[in-house]
Amino acid sequence: MVEITTKADVIAGSGIVRQPVTWYCYLLLAFFVFMLTLQGNILPFLKQELNLNYRESGLHASAIAVGAIIVGFTGDKIADTFGRRHMLVIGTLVCSVGALLLCVAPAAWASIAACGILGLGASLLPTAAFAILADVHGERRTVAINESSVINYGLAVIAPLLTSLCIAMSFGWRTAVVIGALYGVCLVVVFWRLKVPEPHQASGMTTTHLPSSYWAFWSAISFVVAIEFCILLWSPAYLEQVVGLGKAAAAAAASAFVLAMFTGRLAGSFLARIVAVERLLVAQLAVTLAGFLIYWNFKLPAIAIAGLFILGLGVSTLFPLTVGLAMGTATSRTNAASARATIAFGVALLVTPPLLGSLADEVGLRVAHWLVPVLTVGALCAFVIGRALKARPS
Repeated sequence: MVEITTKADVIAGSGIVRQPVTWYCYLLLAFFVFMLTLQGNILPFLKQELNLNYRESGLHASAIAVGAIIVGFTGDKIADTFGRRHMLVIGTLVCSVGALLLCVAPAAWASIAACGILGLGASLLPTAAFAILADVHGERRTVAINESSVINYGLAVIAPLLTSLCIAMSFGWRTAVVIGALYGVCLVVVFWRLKVPEPHQASGMTTTHLPSSYWAFWSAISFVVAIEFCILLWSPAYLEQVVGLGKAAAAAAASAFVLAMFTGRLAGSFLARIVAVERLLVAQLAVTLAGFLIYWNFKLPAIAIAGLFILGLGVSTLFPLTVGLAMGTATSRTNAASARATIAFGVALLVTPPLLGSLADEVGLRVAHWLVPVLTVGALCAFVIGRALKARPS
């Protein structure tokens, strides 16, 4: 574990020392999630202004996913070349520039390109931040990643509220984007002199490959991210077309998933301190399946929404738990491990929501939602394989 001499904020009984660099990572990861969420919130307005069709609208999310995948293949080399500190600064500024370019985009090609730039910059942040948290907090890395995810979803909830407030006050949606970009720049300025730990052993020694257990846990990451995006993007349509709610009511009811994600991550940040990660992950997968069965089996709106909430509670900590497990296998190659985890995020975002949509075209939206339990079982299998590989003698 990297030793840092900076004065730390020790939280009694938590087993984790929150240092200034920890808070820097937390706030930058929150910035990352805030900007991605904000992009989704402004897309309907952008669609109307630029007269985009559905295919062009979907390409905005695809551009972000492609940016994440590119960073996944190159992020460790960027970290090794420029250092993690500069990587965080570059990522924040590039993300902010992409967001500002989105505000002045005159056509679809420009707004899609802006999202690609935003995705490239934003994806540099978790690549460096997860590696830093893993090195700084060692065996308590999962607690730290869980705590960061709580702040992430807190700002994810604020993003639509900020957009609505700016529009209600006649400032327009662009004001919300500019505020988000300024938040990122302010973080860079405030933490400019902060020392960021670099690995003791240069991770540029690429002859040492990530272990097979890492790739099993990497698969689990891709599965759980896929579950989250499938529900986030398709639950409003499901509640409308299958459960029978109106468009406005379905959109409002779908927020039960976001609320559950925030609640679950808040609880998970405490549970991760007292429950073994492996047991907690299996329990969360079980809750995910139980919530899905309630959500899918009942067309009574109140029960379906309750099932969606339980489903959100289950999904809430899956990402930080699987990331923590994957990073725990990386030893000195935390830069590479964190970068490759970004590929899992990008692939899940790029492939799975369109896959569910294609299935819905063929067999209907209700039956297509069985992709969710399939992904859940896949995550469980990947976890079991990863644990077995990790326990295998070298």
